[in-house]
Amino acid sequence: MVRAAKASMAAHVRAMLEFHAAGVPTVDYGNNIRQMALEEGVQDAFDFPGFVPAYIRPLFCRGMGPFRWVALSGNPEDIYKTDARVKELLPHDTHLHRWLDMARERIRFQGLPARICWVGSGTGTAWGSRSTRWSRAGNSRRPWYRPRSSRLGLGRLAEPRDRGDARWLGRGVRLAAAQ
Repeated sequence: MVRAAKASMAAHVRAMLEFHAAGVPTVDYGNNIRQMALEEGVQDAFDFPGFVPAYIRPLFCRGMGPFRWVALSGNPEDIYKTDARVKELLPHDTHLHRWLDMARERIRFQGLPARICWVGSGTGTAWGSRSTRWSRAGNSRRPWYRPRSSRLGLGRLAEPRDRGDARWLGRGVRLAAAQ
């Protein structure tokens, strides 16, 4: 059974390598599939990056992190109202505005309405205090749940092989991945 699973992972990584060679953004999502493929003889298994070093770590290096909130009321309108408030808080962040607009148009809620966005350090705290005042003033159904923000150290990978990875921060400064 294990042998068949590893052979399947190797086939999967070979297909991913074909996508990567064709210019399709391709990443390992931290499940160690590339290592299993390497052990099965796929010598170029690590020719495409992991998700965290490719997408998440660069955001952390810029001081950005995930900011999430959930409308415990169950009412999607509360999320839409908060989208508008976040836009007011960050009026010049066009990328964030596009994300919030796209999320409203294309993503259907499953379970409690929730939202996530990536913002700079301190923005989540500023939003938290404003949203509390806003809710107390009766502008949304309460309560809200805002999970604790991720720490920058979470930019590390669970994959032992990638622990030596390093990223340039600019001006010749390197950041080594956390062990």
